[in-house]
Amino acid sequence: MPKKNKRESDFRDLVALHHRKSPATESFRTIRTNLQYMSPDKELKLIMITGSEQGIGKSTIASNLALTFEMNGDKTFIVDTDMRKPVVHKLFNIPNFKGLSTYLSGEEKNIEGIIHKFKQKELYIISSGPVPPNPSELLNSKKMQKVLAYLKENADIVIIDAPPLLPVTDSVLLSQKVDGVIMTAMTNQTKKDVFKKGVQRLKQVNANLLGSVLNKYPVKGSQYYNYQNYYYYGHE
Repeated sequence: MPKKNKRESDFRDLVALHHRKSPATESFRTIRTNLQYMSPDKELKLIMITGSEQGIGKSTIASNLALTFEMNGDKTFIVDTDMRKPVVHKLFNIPNFKGLSTYLSGEEKNIEGIIHKFKQKELYIISSGPVPPNPSELLNSKKMQKVLAYLKENADIVIIDAPPLLPVTDSVLLSQKVDGVIMTAMTNQTKKDVFKKGVQRLKQVNANLLGSVLNKYPVKGSQYYNYQNYYYYGHE
């Protein structure tokens, strides 16, 4: 049997695209519904997905969640702000020679020039672009504020795939500019104290922590993984 290349493998991680009736996709629909009902008095349009550490599947969760919003008829953007180890362009099998970093650095002048229209009717993607030398400064720039303002005006929902919290400050800075943050953790990998440190960093800057998603939770009798969501309400 021929070996699948990495890009094909990444693309198939989009269960909400290829397996719309799977238990995993249904879990993403549940997360979408919870988000739609959890803040009736405050608009949740810019939602950041992050975690304490690298390699816990946050990009996969962000991408599948974006797809479920698109299924609902929402004009959906997914933005890869992880300019150190970007993944979203691999998941969607799109080029990354230009993206967020090229706009923020001034190489690309128009925001529209970095937007990829995906084959799904209402899904738009902004990839990270080439890895820059100064991601934190770019994400904290006035141009990034302009990007977020553009997205808020032109989208129904924006899912932001952000860098992990503990190694770098990028996501802490970004968490103050979005409407809410979802933490991710991975079954049998994320340690409790590491997860708590990430949550604490968000609390220190008064970020709006919406809840968390547990990735790779096995479902008995299914070939798919489930994505369980649990929500925090100010407890330690």
